Amino acid sequence: MVYLIIFITIAAALGPLLSVLPSKHQRAVADFRERARRAGILVQLREPKNIPARLQRGSDEPLVCYSRRLKPAISGVEPELWVRSQLGWESRSGESVPPAIIALTEHIDVILLSDEDIQVFWDEKGGEAVFIQVDRLIELGIKGALTGA
Repeated sequence: MVYLIIFITIAAALGPLLSVLPSKHQRAVADFRERARRAGILVQLREPKNIPARLQRGSDEPLVCYSRRLKPAISGVEPELWVRSQLGWESRSGESVPPAIIALTEHIDVILLSDEDIQVFWDEKGGEAVFIQVDRLIELGIKGALTGA
């Protein structure tokens, strides 16, 4: 009986402590954001803005923006927006979508390439493989390989 009382007392003390530990997904997201920060990628908790009505996203998942400034040699690139709609990837300009974007996982929904930076909006799900895709996509944008600049 004494052992049962001791066990219940310890469980009552540890229960609240264990409930505040981060989940596996929360630890993965923190790791993604830290690795992005070390790679010079800015992480912002914001949704994409100014998406034309004809390019509405196919999903309502909240997104996080990973962005990085373009190199000065790439500046002046023609701005472009790609959105994963219910029909698949579409571009604001109506031009064909680069193969590097078509091959992306469903966790990446919006890509904005401006004359200053590249922004990738994704839901931070899908694990390590999706994070690697986001990182490679940002590198392609930095090198000007998305639009052929």
